[in-house]
Amino acid sequence: LCDPPPYAMQQDMQGLHRNPNRDLFMNLQGAKPLASSTSSSSPDDYSYPKPDSWWTGKPPVHGVCPGVDANGKITSLPLPDCEKGSRQSLLDYFDNTWTLTEVLFSGLMGRDVFLRSPWHQLRHPLIFYYGHVACLYINKFRVAGLLKEGVNEYMEQIMETGVDEMSWDDLSKNEMEWPDLREVTEYRRTVYNIVKDVILNGDWSFPIKIDDPAWAIVMGFEHERIHLETSSVLIRELPAYLVTRPAQFPDYHPSATDGSSSKLVTNEMVHFSGGEVELGKPRDFPSFGWDNEYGTRKLQVNPFSVSKFLITNGEFLEFVRAGGYANRNYWTEAGWQWRVFRNVHFPTFWVPNGPVGLHQYKLRVIFDIVDLPLSWPVDVNAHEARAYCAWKTAQDKPESPYRLITEGEHNIIRDAAIKDTSRGTARDFVMMYAGNEMSSNTKGDNKYNSNLAWGSQSPVDALAPSSSGIYDVFGNVWHWCEDDFNPLDDFKISPLYVDFSTPCYDGLHTIILGGSFISTGDEASIWSRFHFRPHFNQHAGFRLACGPNEGKMLPKLGTNGASVSSSSLTAEIEKQVNEHMLFHYGAKQDVLPWEQGPSSALSFPLRIARLVQDWAAKLSVANKRVLDLGCSVGGASFELAKKFSDVVGVDVEHFVQAAEEMKRDGQRKFSRKEEGKLATELIASTDSFVDRTRVTFRTADLENLCSADLGRFNVVLLEHILERVSSPSACLSNMVGDEGLVERGGLLVVATSSDWSEDVALPQEWLGGTVDAEGNEISLTTALEACFKGEMELQHREDMPMLIRESARSYKWRVINVSVWRRK
Repeated sequence: LCDPPPYAMQQDMQGLHRNPNRDLFMNLQGAKPLASSTSSSSPDDYSYPKPDSWWTGKPPVHGVCPGVDANGKITSLPLPDCEKGSRQSLLDYFDNTWTLTEVLFSGLMGRDVFLRSPWHQLRHPLIFYYGHVACLYINKFRVAGLLKEGVNEYMEQIMETGVDEMSWDDLSKNEMEWPDLREVTEYRRTVYNIVKDVILNGDWSFPIKIDDPAWAIVMGFEHERIHLETSSVLIRELPAYLVTRPAQFPDYHPSATDGSSSKLVTNEMVHFSGGEVELGKPRDFPSFGWDNEYGTRKLQVNPFSVSKFLITNGEFLEFVRAGGYANRNYWTEAGWQWRVFRNVHFPTFWVPNGPVGLHQYKLRVIFDIVDLPLSWPVDVNAHEARAYCAWKTAQDKPESPYRLITEGEHNIIRDAAIKDTSRGTARDFVMMYAGNEMSSNTKGDNKYNSNLAWGSQSPVDALAPSSSGIYDVFGNVWHWCEDDFNPLDDFKISPLYVDFSTPCYDGLHTIILGGSFISTGDEASIWSRFHFRPHFNQHAGFRLACGPNEGKMLPKLGTNGASVSSSSLTAEIEKQVNEHMLFHYGAKQDVLPWEQGPSSALSFPLRIARLVQDWAAKLSVANKRVLDLGCSVGGASFELAKKFSDVVGVDVEHFVQAAEEMKRDGQRKFSRKEEGKLATELIASTDSFVDRTRVTFRTADLENLCSADLGRFNVVLLEHILERVSSPSACLSNMVGDEGLVERGGLLVVATSSDWSEDVALPQEWLGGTVDAEGNEISLTTALEACFKGEMELQHREDMPMLIRESARSYKWRVINVSVWRRK
């Protein structure tokens, strides 16, 4: 028998980019052997259970690590008081934070799981987050002046910054080679000891204020706790056979396995009269806060109603069974594009347990698969939540449509104890209770599935309601809100973390409030205001709201869906852009549905880019900088980025505008003409394996380019540019000479149809297609050689067919003269 394929190959065989929660068999069993490509003679030292050397701080042992109970289960300590704490209390909180991270990651079954990219390709592999939280302590301590030197410059660069996907197919850099896992573990061990020393012996003192260097210490704690939650989501997105629930991880809520969660919860709308709300955390409140929490805003909230409970799996199952995912009418434009792009038919953490159409499901929790708990809150993204609101509106026909809750409304429905300013720090329950005290309701305000009270969600009616009669205002799952993520009045950027909030004040991020079961520390605080893009999956759900209140909206600095054609374009220019979008990105069935058509002429931008790549490799030309001159809407530029690290695409404004939208969003809507005034709307998408950050687009005078402006390039591609300029020879002269764009030894690839027009250039400027003074015909190759003045040597020439669709029954078919030249 043959040996099983390597694990990386097993991933491809199973469909790496398919949500494993859509396939019960693959989720549970996957490919065998389990997640290790190491041989039996080389055991995987990162399998489960982890060896003692795994724990780089305090091991999760009762009496050794703070927050570990007598049963060996770890939970979260209360959020520290920055005004009257002690160095030891901060060290305890740090140890609790650090070990929580290592307990979570200890559930990964082997080295390969750390390196496995998420199925959706929107985040780094887990090895990044395992090292990233340690790197941030070092980097922020240096910014604050608590440390003078770093620990490992390479590690602190590659693991410094995570990703915020710009759209649903904007990929992170998952093709890079990550450090050996053992190196990251040892790096963490070193960082632990440094942080411990700074806490106990550093030059700082209580109280810790926002502007103090020691603010970097508590910032490190809360940053790590953010990634405790986001990493748990990534683990929840892995196939279940690759993970196991660590013995020290908090128990799931009992209803996960005792059958009690199968009962349906009857929901109802509760009316509120509204009132005045003041947002913002006081700057002297003695706990850590992120910069977006500070500032003020007074709101007058109009009367409204909200659902008594969060929307449950049972309620959302009705939407799924009613065909809600297939009905375009319930979805926003961006939501529908996301649904179609991902081919989604049910929530991402639901696992089908039977044939399609039967609508029987299980639920993926962080480490396991359980029967679908109908009374637990549903985990969905904002697109799905809004679609449910639209569907439920159609069913119930309320006086005003259902929607998501607003930030102002969320503040209204909170418990009276939270609003009582006389309580001081006791207003914030996460400063009062550890996770194992959080849900017991023994004190009246500890009634939330938060701060790791349990390791899963719980039934929406399991705990006591707030004084307003609403359940799970905090904890269980985050609330998706109507509001864009926005700065409060008098917002100030934190000098320690200048890009924590401001890049997301773009009108594209949605506020989430209330925290989830695994939100700890500041995330679980009454002051927390977090945000994600609406297509992002988190431990997040929603409740229905209705009434005249509106969420705070910001100008959209981009899109959360496909970009649309600019209304400022003239009809003729828009026609050109649409034709080129189809030419560069159209699938065969969209461009040429006729079997008898010239299919060999399709995908010209991809074919010319691959010719450039092949000849660069054949002649050993460095795959660094390439100029795509005449890039149009960018199809060839993105293909070149698969091999070249720096691609510059240059063209006129309307083409570059469309190319920029493709770079930013990964997709763009355009119209395909059918006949007359009839058209079909399509969505163009970039290849999901392209790192679009490698590509830059710009406008320029196509005839007057120089290296002083653009720099020199290893390769220059002239893509249908010579026919479009008034002096083709002037354009070519920019390639050679002292200021030539092509480096010596570099390549120039010329692609032209020689379709010269007197409307563009005078005949004496044409490169071929004329006769000289003696009556001799001038060919293109001869004219090119004359322009190069002996500095270029022809390497290859071929005829490459090209097809452009104008309408359903009208095409342009051309044969392009392609020549490859090398600069001497």
